[in-house]
Amino acid sequence: MVKEQLKALAQLANSDGDIDERELKLILRIGEAHGMSQDEVQQIVDNPGQLGDLKSLDEDDKFEFLYTIIQLMKIDDEIYNEEVLFCQSIAQKLGYGLGAVMEMYPLVHKNVVIRSEKLQLKRKVQQFLK
Repeated sequence: MVKEQLKALAQLANSDGDIDERELKLILRIGEAHGMSQDEVQQIVDNPGQLGDLKSLDEDDKFEFLYTIIQLMKIDDEIYNEEVLFCQSIAQKLGYGLGAVMEMYPLVHKNVVIRSEKLQLKRKVQQFLK
């Protein structure tokens, strides 16, 4: 799951034509948290390839996947239409309805994860799973 997540994050970070330093740091941090080296993560960033089937992930993984995608979108303080559309397409590939991204967007913090808020948000967005 983590390689697919890193592929999606790399695609999103590059969707505006420029990977911001903050975006790259988040991607590297996620990869390293899952036991990957910086070189392994950088290879994925440089050549993300196509995403595999995301609907087979369990509900927890789907939520984490979408949460980090939205977090990355917000991290550089600039939101582009391409990024929003990308997040919505990822949500659909995960099996979420289009409203999931808009429901999550205001509650996902770009630099901090407040566990209680994240759990509450997870329960709220489960209604968007098809």
